[in-house]
Formats: sequence, C-alpha cells, structure tokens
Amino acid sequence: MYSRLLGELMGAKFFGAAVKRREDPRFLRGEGRFVDDVTLPGMLHAAFVRSPHAHARIIRIHTTAAAAAPGVVRVLTFADLQRWMKPLPLFGAVPPGLAAVVEFDVRQAPQWALCRDRARYVGEIVAMVVAGSPERAADAVDLLEVDWEPLPPVVDVLGAGAAGSPLVHPDWGSNVGVGFTHAIGDADGAFAGAAVTVTETFRIQCYVGMPLEGRGVVAAWDRRDGMLTTWNSTQVSHFVQQGLTGALGLPPHKLRVVAPDLGGGFGTKASGYAEDALVPIAAIALGRPVKWIESRREHMSGAAHARHQVHAISLAATREGVILAVRDRIWLDLGAYNVWGVVLPYNTVAHLIGPHRIKNMRVEVQALVTHKTPNAPYRGAGRPETVFAMDRIVDCLARELSMDPAELRRRNYIRPDELPYDVGMPYRDGNPLVYDTGDFPAALESALEAAGYKEFRAEQARLRARGVHRGIGISGYVEGTAIGPFEG
Repeated sequence: MYSRLLGELMGAKFFGAAVKRREDPRFLRGEGRFVDDVTLPGMLHAAFVRSPHAHARIIRIHTTAAAAAPGVVRVLTFADLQRWMKPLPLFGAVPPGLAAVVEFDVRQAPQWALCRDRARYVGEIVAMVVAGSPERAADAVDLLEVDWEPLPPVVDVLGAGAAGSPLVHPDWGSNVGVGFTHAIGDADGAFAGAAVTVTETFRIQCYVGMPLEGRGVVAAWDRRDGMLTTWNSTQVSHFVQQGLTGALGLPPHKLRVVAPDLGGGFGTKASGYAEDALVPIAAIALGRPVKWIESRREHMSGAAHARHQVHAISLAATREGVILAVRDRIWLDLGAYNVWGVVLPYNTVAHLIGPHRIKNMRVEVQALVTHKTPNAPYRGAGRPETVFAMDRIVDCLARELSMDPAELRRRNYIRPDELPYDVGMPYRDGNPLVYDTGDFPAALESALEAAGYKEFRAEQARLRARGVHRGIGISGYVEGTAIGPFEG
C-alpha cells in the first residue's frame, strides 16, 4: 500500500520534480538584507573582551586606558550593568509525558551575559566596549587588562565525572547536569542468554556550526514608547524575544525582534546568547542604536558547540544474527552551562534504536558540564551521534558473525507488516514513540542499489588482494517530523 501510494505521488510529480526556486533572484542581484546591512542614525558599535582562560577568577578589570581611547563612548562590565541584567534564559523543560516515564536528575546554573567573578570557558565575555566605529571598539578591547587567577579546568567529559575533578559549579557537588537511566524489556537477561555479544567505545568529536554569515545584533531603544527593536541573525526570533523578556525584564509587547535574511544557521543560531542581551542593554543604557557583528574567531569560541559524546555500546545477538538487546552508556559534554536541559541527552536516547527491531534496551546517560563553550542543538541535536554509534556496533556484530553488514540489517530492520510498531518508549515530546508508516527494508535495498553495493564489494575484494583498501558504510535512522518551530 505504502509503495503503491508513493509511486502514485511520484507519478503526479509531487516528489522528484524540479521546482523553480522563487527566493534566489533577489540574492543573485545583491538585494539580500542581512543584519550587517542595518544602519541607523547615530549608531554605535560594540566589541567584547573575552576570557583567554578555560577557568579563572577575575581579580580586577582595568578599564581606564580603554575608556580613554579615541572614539570610545563607554566600557561596560558586570558592575556597570548588573541593574539591567537578569540571568540568560534556560530551555529544556521536561514534557509531562516524558517525566511520567523517565526519572531525570537535572541541574541548571544561572548564566550571566557578563562574567560576575570568574570565567568558565575560553571566549566567555568579561567586558563590552562601545565606540563610534567597529575598528575603534576593537582597538580599545586590546587596551583593557584583566588580572586573572587561573584555576584548574576540566576539559574532558570522562574526566568531569571522575572523583576529585574540578567542579564547574561548586554548589552542585558534582559536574552532572543531567543523569538518567532508561530501559525497555530486560536487556541484562537478554545479554546473559545471548550466543554472541560485542562491545565497543566510540567518541564523537566536538563540532561548531559554521554558517557563511556569523552572528550579529543591532538594537534600538525608543525611550518615549519604552519599545526595544532588535535585528538579530537568528533562526528563532521568538526564542530571542523570550530570552530578552527574561534577561531585561521587559514585557513581550515592548520587544520587537526582526530576523532579516539569514546566511545559514544549522541550529547554531537557534540558541540564546549573551550578545543578544548585551547589545540591547547598551542601546538602552546609552540611548543610541548599537551594532555588533561577530568575527570568525569569536564564532569559534563563543558560538555554541555540539556533538561531543562518548558511547560505550554493546549488542547481544543469536548466531543467526538476530539482535536481542542493546546496552549503551553515554557521556555527553554540555560545556560550561546546561542551557538546554534534557533536550540533547534524551534526543540521543530516543533515536538509538532507529529502524532496528530491538525489544530490549538499557541506556545510562550522564551529561556533564566542563570548562568549555556551552553545547547546543546542531543539525539533528543528538540523533547523528547515536545513529553513528548504533551503526558502528552493528558493523562490529557483522564482523563477529562473518556476515555482510547489509544482510545483518535485512534481518533486523522492522518490516512494513509489523507497523504500527511501538518502540516501547516516549519520544522527545513525551508522546509514545510509534512508527506508523515506512518501509525500512525497501529503503535499504534502494540505497544499496543506488550505491552499486554488490559491484562495490566485488571490486573491494579485487583491490584488497592488491593491497588497496576501499570502504563502504551503511547507516539507517528514523527522524521525527512536524515538531515546531522547525521543519523536521
């Protein structure tokens, strides 16, 4: 039924038809309007002094030389702005349906737009310089000096959980930002009776989203109406409005957030940032519009990082290659602040099983803070990491069984006649994770045919006999869709 319907849709040109893009011509004519194109009368420019240390106490900030530099209007530190500021917003509230099934241990520390007394990662903002031009502001940043007391950092996610590790937030008593265990069926029992087991540890490195256009903010304050307008290179303007409401204490109807054309985002521009609040605060404090445009160096240390996970994963199976159970211990690096709560850790777990028919699962998760740039959702938000770990351990099982990896997947992918298929756990929105449609085996065969898999394997064997090594991998995943505000 599904294949027939898909064929009809393809024939009707709903899928597979070339669609003329309507949004391109104005960009090709140079008519795009980005944040840096916003210019307002009397506009000032901001630049930021950032921590060169992963962990250090601030003893004193020397602002005199920077404040006296040509073109500088104001140098602002936490002491200058504390009356304007509240902590930055935190996200990741646990949906009720999820809280009823999974017992989470969650800690979230307040993050200020400017360091109060210590820096917790390289790139954290210590002070803001506002000047008549971006060049003047950048020059003055070099004149500002900070007396630091460097402190021991923890920069490895496994080390963050070790006894005696430096604590990112000492009042927590540990570095665990999110901890939970989730199980389906009886994984331990399945492992005890399995004919074959395989175990491996996989490390997924840190990523930084790299849009062509960096971040940027322009803010203008209408003192008469008490109205703040900000132009922000953001993917989610309502997140920015929500964050400013909390950080500035202004009601939403007094905050207008404009998202102009966006030069890429990838999730990196869906987080809330200190600059989102600091530029508007400066505009309010000085009574003039203020602009900040991020440099690529700032982006590498100040924009959200992502992906860094470690999976110690095991599979139990029969000699015939039927997967009986999966166990996974996951360590996730949150960076210095747990901004997104359970979002990344649980999204990782929710996508572990994917298209596989696995009735028994046990997962233990520790998401830990480290002295690194905060982590945030980026291009799948935990799904690519867990899919990588699962597909790699499936390949390890295939090797152990001397079975072709494609054949092992054929034996374990959920069939159309098994739908609707209840995975046995809630999805990230708290609703039951049920696959209601799809043909995973057919999708696998289509991919194998398109890649010339059989021919590649034959060529691979011939090349290997000559000492030439070529590889091919298979990956399958299931992704939830229609979860706003994004398309998938």
